[in-house]
Amino acid sequence: MEYNSTGGMRSPFSPRVRQSIGGRRPIGLGSAKKNQSIVYSKFMQSVEQPGDVIYKTAMSSIETFGTPLPVMVTETLTFASGDVSVRMSPCGWCWVVAGRRVLAWPREAAACAAPTARELTLPQTDLAHKAELVLLFYEEGAQIPSCIGVSPEGVVRYWPSVGAEGAYTDVSCELAGQECDRLAAASRGLLLATTTCTLVKINTTNEGRPTVVCQTLRPPSGWLGGIGRRVSLLFFGSMPAHADTKLVGVVVLPPWSSPESGETAEEEECYALVAGGPLLQLWCGAEVHEHHLRRPLSEAFARSHLAPQGDLNSLEIMALDVHAHGARGLLLLLAAVNVARSPDMRYALAHISVEQRDRARVVSLCALHVPRDDEPPRCLPLPTRPLLYTSTYVACFSPTATDKAEYVDVSAESDRILGAALCDGLPLLFSRKHGVLLLRAAEPGPQHHTPSICDSPMGSPCPSDMYDSNLSLYEIDPHEVSAMSTDAAGKLKSAFLFHVRGEPGAAARLLAELFPRAEPHSDAPLDRTALALAQDMLDDAPAGDPRWKLRGGGATRVALGSSAALQTAAQLRDKQRVFALFLDFLRAHGLWRRLACVTSEHAEGAVSTQHELCALGERLAAARALQRLHQEGAPLVDAALHRVTAGAEGEGADSSEGEEAEVLQALRSGALAAADVCFRRVTRITRVLRALAELPPPAHDARAAAHHALHALGALTTALGEMHKLRAQAGPRPAPPLGPRALLSALAALHKRAQAPYLTSYECLWIMVCRWCYCMTCVSGDSECAHKCPDASLRAQLLEAAAALAELLLAEAEPLRAARTAHLYERLRSDTITPYLQEGQLERAAALAEKFKDFELLIDMCVRRGDAQRLCAYVDRFAHEGMAEKAFAWLASRGGPQRALLLRTLAPRAPERLRAWLAAAPEHAPLAAALYADLAEQETERVARMRTAASLAKLCALADEGPQADAWRRAEARLALAEQHGALPRDLRLHHGLDDDAEGGRVMDPEEIVQMYIDSSSRSLTEYDYKKALDLTDFVDDMERRDELRLRVWCVCIRRDDWSVCRVDAPAAEMQDKMFFRLLDLVHLMGADLELLLPPVEDILTAPELAELVSDPRFHFIIKYGYEQVDATRTDHLIEAS
Repeated sequence: MEYNSTGGMRSPFSPRVRQSIGGRRPIGLGSAKKNQSIVYSKFMQSVEQPGDVIYKTAMSSIETFGTPLPVMVTETLTFASGDVSVRMSPCGWCWVVAGRRVLAWPREAAACAAPTARELTLPQTDLAHKAELVLLFYEEGAQIPSCIGVSPEGVVRYWPSVGAEGAYTDVSCELAGQECDRLAAASRGLLLATTTCTLVKINTTNEGRPTVVCQTLRPPSGWLGGIGRRVSLLFFGSMPAHADTKLVGVVVLPPWSSPESGETAEEEECYALVAGGPLLQLWCGAEVHEHHLRRPLSEAFARSHLAPQGDLNSLEIMALDVHAHGARGLLLLLAAVNVARSPDMRYALAHISVEQRDRARVVSLCALHVPRDDEPPRCLPLPTRPLLYTSTYVACFSPTATDKAEYVDVSAESDRILGAALCDGLPLLFSRKHGVLLLRAAEPGPQHHTPSICDSPMGSPCPSDMYDSNLSLYEIDPHEVSAMSTDAAGKLKSAFLFHVRGEPGAAARLLAELFPRAEPHSDAPLDRTALALAQDMLDDAPAGDPRWKLRGGGATRVALGSSAALQTAAQLRDKQRVFALFLDFLRAHGLWRRLACVTSEHAEGAVSTQHELCALGERLAAARALQRLHQEGAPLVDAALHRVTAGAEGEGADSSEGEEAEVLQALRSGALAAADVCFRRVTRITRVLRALAELPPPAHDARAAAHHALHALGALTTALGEMHKLRAQAGPRPAPPLGPRALLSALAALHKRAQAPYLTSYECLWIMVCRWCYCMTCVSGDSECAHKCPDASLRAQLLEAAAALAELLLAEAEPLRAARTAHLYERLRSDTITPYLQEGQLERAAALAEKFKDFELLIDMCVRRGDAQRLCAYVDRFAHEGMAEKAFAWLASRGGPQRALLLRTLAPRAPERLRAWLAAAPEHAPLAAALYADLAEQETERVARMRTAASLAKLCALADEGPQADAWRRAEARLALAEQHGALPRDLRLHHGLDDDAEGGRVMDPEEIVQMYIDSSSRSLTEYDYKKALDLTDFVDDMERRDELRLRVWCVCIRRDDWSVCRVDAPAAEMQDKMFFRLLDLVHLMGADLELLLPPVEDILTAPELAELVSDPRFHFIIKYGYEQVDATRTDHLIEAS
């Protein structure tokens, strides 16, 4: 009896399982779909006929499922000395991996057959095999599943059938030393993921011998890697297995059409890779998107009151597990710990929406209180509640705070959970003691509704957490506000207070009365009221600070954003909390989707209300960043705050710079500091940024001015960086204002001052900004340009900081790309990047030009450096953005070398696009080609002009679709002659008084250049130089003169060597030392016709120049011996050809 066959034998270790009464049908009826449908029907049979209950709680039970374990599996689980791992598949099979052994068996067997396990052997490895790297699947038309197992080093072993253990194929994946982590099934093949998030697609093929094809998925690449969210990926494999970049899981999402792809685009499934960071990498066809989830998840923890109060930077978040949630979502199991306060680990489940592929959004987050944290848990998403499990316990959680988690400790029964899976909707567990188990939930009552983990919006406060802050809005009675309110702002505040207090019904009734359904239009009451309320909340004075004494209004002036805290950092944090609550309120009641647009105070026309609300959030982020810098004692921030308050003295309370009379009085008396006033007005925080940019540097001290600019740049970059982090999560925004007090103008001025001591050509940027601001004042920047910082290290730091500000400046101005203001944006972009190029900061300039698509600057940089390969890389990378056409136009408008670069480098790269570009003016193409060819042949004064005319002739011939062979041949000849001018040896140039710059010299006749080679006595000439002379004879039209020149070249080559010491006993060795034969060999190797170039031996022996040598019999012998070898080689070639 075979060891694998376990029929009729029952191990004493096998658990007693209640068998199903109904008969069991065998697996495998012809196709994978058929097999899966049969398995699903069997699952339904098993669910309807429960097994023995092993563990039971009030709301669920865990019972045996399917057939008993095969004897081999039971014995392996009981007696295995090393690690054992288990995996269950929706295809109906389970498998255990112990060492190199794989034991696979079906969960459902035939009614009359005992369970049987199939044993396979995995490839040799120095590491440990695991079940995550083994996968069983049905191929089309198969009745027995196939199997693929991968070793941690990347050796793929494929069994076309698990029934034939010895029939397998091994293929090695080239992973450069990366360790494989897991296999996942996709619709078109399998996915292999490494621990460093490299993804390999594996497909099987049965054409001839069964084998597998491994294809490593790679992102789009380009020069400098591409600076952008779509392709600037941070964890594309080949990285150290750090905790932040180590793979957590792979999820295959079903295909869906993105809005930008259009309805006719072919849908492809997406692959989501999650690393521990947590980082998300989303592969959708040829597109790759990467998302950093740490910041939004940290904020989600804070909103759900899971994170301790304080700086979120001290909150460490790690992803532990990931599963699909619907068609366009992910469910992440997270662990968080505040290293600054407590080592206690907290857990939560987060719902991440990837409906927009380039933007991952945290939809909801639910806290989980695990019973023990001796090992990280795994999760299994059930339809109504999440399941967490480790090797020692199983816990079912409820999304509501009122229900406790159901906890089953399997370690008390000396049992261990080895795995869990959701197979066709059934939650299955694998126990080391009992095998496959089914988690069966109790049937809910007719009135009972179990909410989903993602039902509620993120950040809605729990009742127990309602007062976990210093916000005064929790103490305001919404009924009192509603009774006293007569305007829309007061009513909206009342509805918001009802929402915060957990009374959504009252809030909905008040909103329905206040804002009835209507067609959205500009400056609607809802838009104006919501925006005004958000602005008031961010500008509210702190209620707990007795120094603030402002005249109160009515119910409309109820301070929702007021805080009882005394510290400015806590006040800003509370404003961020109430602002987040307000946005959640708008979304929860459907008001966010109804927002239209409002008339902007700074921009022309109307702007989106949603964008205005997002801009308020950006200002709040900038205020918090500036406050942190001020608290840390950052230079210049305090001076900027005092500059703002000094300017507020002369402004009214309603202006963008003014303050209330009570505030000004408190400032004069010293009751309030400048920081208190500035950070209270969050909506006007840009005035602090503008003041920081406009602070004058110290005069007559270059080092102090450099330090001043460095500190200003650092503070502004920090604040603007926080603003841009929030802006990246929003959609397109309107163009920034360009008025006299615009932030963009101040940023450009600071950038100009920072670079003025080193980048002296930057004056045009400030002039342009002044035109934007409609200012007719002159800019006194000439003295600044004369300063030079003597410290090289400080100068490098300043350039680095200026580059960071330049990136933020261009990002701020990017909405100006619209057609109406495109010329302003292009001018600003060019004037911002060009100084770095002029100062030799090529990589900085290239990085900025790539990110902000300054194609002309990239072309100019590549041409100046002679880097044609880099230019071609740019053309390929930006092929769909018009880079090729811009390169054609730029090169065609320059001189001859640039046109030659266009024809010789870019034309073969994109011939169709060049032909289409040239077709715009086809009428003069036939005449132009011949004309430029004539000009090239008639040019005698400058080699550069001859090259230019020949290049234009080729360009015109290429543009003309008619026959232009003659013009093309003539142009090629003149270009070859120009190359010969450039290749003239330096000794010949010095001897004949020629310039080193061949392009600027006169055009010499080909015969004249050949004569220079013949007359030269320089010992530095080699056979390669005489080969050039032979090539030049092709330009001589007279055949007799051409043959005469070639004979003279050969004779000169012979006279270069000493023939008086010839070794006639070793003629072959002697030939290798003579330049004549080396030239002959070179001509032969380069494919030239020796019958045309090599004169007959009689001409050599009768040449007047060789009269003295011919009388030497040794010379006579070596020459004839060499010609004999040439004739023998030629005869052998003819025989082989025939």
